Amino acid sequence: MMIREYDPSDSERLYEILCDSLDESFRQEMLSYFHLQWPKGQIVACDFSGRPIGLLFVSKTDSSHARIMMFAVDRDHRSFGVGSKMLVHLKHIAMMNGIIHISLEVRPSNMRAISFYKRHGFVATEVLRNYYNNGGDAVKMDLILQLNI
Repeated sequence: MMIREYDPSDSERLYEILCDSLDESFRQEMLSYFHLQWPKGQIVACDFSGRPIGLLFVSKTDSSHARIMMFAVDRDHRSFGVGSKMLVHLKHIAMMNGIIHISLEVRPSNMRAISFYKRHGFVATEVLRNYYNNGGDAVKMDLILQLNI
C-alpha cells in the first residue's frame, strides 16, 4: 500500500468510495474544493497497482488547527490498517505544518469509528445537536498533537 497526496484524476474512484461509505451526500466537486484549500491535507491510500482504496480529506481552519472533513476506506480494504496509516501520515503532515489540533465529527451510533479515533488519541469533547442533514447528532472529537522530544 502507498500513501500519497490527492490527484484530481482520483476523483471518480474516490467519489465511489465516499458514496459507498458515508451516509451524508457530497458532490464530487467537493474533492477539488478541499484540494484547492490545502493540497497537503488531501491524502489518498492506493493499492500496489496505484488504484485508490481510501481517502482522508482535511481542511486547515487556521495556522494551528485542522479538521477532518471526509475519511473513508473501500469496504474490501477495511481492517487491514489502511485508515491507521492515513491517520499517522496526517499527523506527520500536520506537525510539519505547525498544526497541533485536529478535530472531527462522527455519528454517536458509529461506535467502530469512535473506537478507532480513540485508539489514535482522539477524545470526545462535545455532542453537537442536529449536526447532520437528517437532523442527527454528532460527537466532536479532538486530538492535540505533541512533539516527542
